[in-house]
Amino acid sequence: MIANLGVVLAMTAALGAAPAQPVAGPLPGTAARLVAKMAGRPIQFTSYATPATMPSRPWVWEPAKRAFVQSDTRGVAVSPDGRWATSLGGNKSSGAPEVTFVDRRTGDRTVVPLPVAADPKLAGNYLHTLWPTWSPDGRKLLFNVFASGSEPRSEGIVLVDVPAMKARFVRIKKALITVGGFEWTRDSKGVVVRWGKNGKTSIRKYDLTGAVKRTWHVRGRPASDGQGTFSPSGRRFVTACMPLEKSACVWDTATGKAVTRIKLAFSPVWGSVLGWYDERHLLAPVPQGIGIVDLTGKVVETLVKIPKNEGFYAEFEARGNG
Repeated sequence: MIANLGVVLAMTAALGAAPAQPVAGPLPGTAARLVAKMAGRPIQFTSYATPATMPSRPWVWEPAKRAFVQSDTRGVAVSPDGRWATSLGGNKSSGAPEVTFVDRRTGDRTVVPLPVAADPKLAGNYLHTLWPTWSPDGRKLLFNVFASGSEPRSEGIVLVDVPAMKARFVRIKKALITVGGFEWTRDSKGVVVRWGKNGKTSIRKYDLTGAVKRTWHVRGRPASDGQGTFSPSGRRFVTACMPLEKSACVWDTATGKAVTRIKLAFSPVWGSVLGWYDERHLLAPVPQGIGIVDLTGKVVETLVKIPKNEGFYAEFEARGNG
């Protein structure tokens, strides 16, 4: 994740201890400021980027140093229990994509080649492999795989089993890849993705063999931040609604019927932030930056204050028992 990552993470506190979480204070490399303590929350604030540091040098939370440190790679993702930290890169000789896992309990590093084909549109390059996302149970890491294009369509996903560190490709073609791409179901046994054409889409559910299991005819794209698309109970899911993702739409999982629609404090310079915080609250853009809102849209708490014109792109992930 950062230079000498294995050595640094080996310094993490005693075996089995929950990794330290960020505390309120200034954030390096930006005028944005964390105004809330993150310890004890159901989500973790793992990294952020600015226009100057995108896409490959984000600031990553390093528990051993209790600080955000600028990364030298991309594809940073932290498992829900905080044990595994990953980074995405390319093989030095072939350029083929691979992911590096660091076990924060031991400092051990494992490099896993990803079974991704060449991009037919770009000679000498591989299909795009982006947006690593941990399953809620922390046993699998997902990557989106898609070809180049103005409206990219999926080729499939790569799933890495942990701690076996075995990767496999699952072909799921032609899903519409927008921000976040494929997202996990709450039981970790399936994924959902946007399907159709911009302006008229639905949400499809697949099992982990790539078989279609269900389609919800709802608006928007699956949310990708915090606890993800589905509430902790799995009874509801949330999408970023069109036009321009200025609203959050909450749906009943069993029936597909609308529960509520919340107008968001949308900011084009803060990036897209939306997902569940807990069963009754969403992580979302708020007037002062990024925070927590209830299902009426009332701001419960601001987590990160961001100046009006500051480019700031945060990564919040689920946090389990660490």
